[in-house]
Amino acid sequence: MSSYILKIEGKRLDTFIMILVRLSISFKEIKRTKDYLIIEVLEEDYNKLLKINTTYNIEIIKRKGLAYFIHFLKFRKLFIIVTILGFLFFNLLTNLVFNVRVVETDNDLRELILSDLKELGIKKYGFKVNYKEKEKIEEKILNKERDLLEWIEIEEKGVNYEVKLIKRVKDNIEKETEPRNIIASKNGLVTRIEAEKGEVVTKKNAYVNKGDILISGLIKNNENIVSKTRAIGKVYAEVWYKVSLSLPTNYHEEKKTGKNKIVLEISFLSDDIAITDFDKYKHSKDTKTVLYKHPLLPISINLTKKEEVKTVDIDFSENYDKNIRPLAIEKLKTKLGNNIHILGEKVLKREENADRIDIDIFFKVEEDITSYSSLKDFDIEKENQKIEEETN
Repeated sequence: MSSYILKIEGKRLDTFIMILVRLSISFKEIKRTKDYLIIEVLEEDYNKLLKINTTYNIEIIKRKGLAYFIHFLKFRKLFIIVTILGFLFFNLLTNLVFNVRVVETDNDLRELILSDLKELGIKKYGFKVNYKEKEKIEEKILNKERDLLEWIEIEEKGVNYEVKLIKRVKDNIEKETEPRNIIASKNGLVTRIEAEKGEVVTKKNAYVNKGDILISGLIKNNENIVSKTRAIGKVYAEVWYKVSLSLPTNYHEEKKTGKNKIVLEISFLSDDIAITDFDKYKHSKDTKTVLYKHPLLPISINLTKKEEVKTVDIDFSENYDKNIRPLAIEKLKTKLGNNIHILGEKVLKREENADRIDIDIFFKVEEDITSYSSLKDFDIEKENQKIEEETN
């Protein structure tokens, strides 16, 4: 609804008020002096006043509601057009890629990755891709170059892309011929033995200590050692770990999803009116850049960078399996790596107070305990002589 605040000047102001009443024009008297009258009328009533031929001077001193915005747009048309064009140009520039840099010293690999990126749509002077598309591109390159890459990350830095990667290191151990034993890297209860070469000197369900020989590289005939070989295989064991966590009873976190956009907004009083935001984020972190601010009125035009965030509220005092167990497993994987198999678990201690929960969890984990000890300097003749002396 639109309304006008009018200043009426002229003689016999009471006569003017009678005219308003006779024409059924609703008004609100704001101020009255001997020389002028200030009233507020609705837009349709103001239009009636314009059709009356009177000697009174009628001046608009303020517009309210839609009339204010129409008047604002009418007299600042050029500024708004320039602002919108500027925003579109700015949006175009911020969505262009000016450089793609692969952080890698190997020139051949760097050129190969740049070529792959170009095929998938990431190239110099091309348009940026969204977060999900970027993840898909990373996955496609990893699948294509699985023999060369262990990991890749495409990071957006302003108008540039910086690509970080880890080369896959080919395991050359199996190509070597140096003889060795397979030994235990830690204490545990043997669960699986996968021997390809060498003599198995332990058995399933046997408890072994760190350094114990599991698959020997010594080849024997009766009691005598006849040769050395390279033991090949894997040994898995049940190993025990304690994970301790100290957590807040109630936890609130905002996590950025990686999505962001630039939005043109008009701010009026405490309200922000989005002009170009057609697919709004449910939650976002906003950073405003003011393009124009009215010197008197509470209105401004802004470019706002919106970064999508997801809010997480967790009550750690409830639902162990959903809230606490995943954190404990994540902490365990940080220490051991992702390639572990949890056989069992038990909560050893749980203490709660007003704002924190302290908990200790015992995990039984099956993991690869394969390690190696060299037989390069092992003297077969001396060892056989020693065995013979002990026998005699």
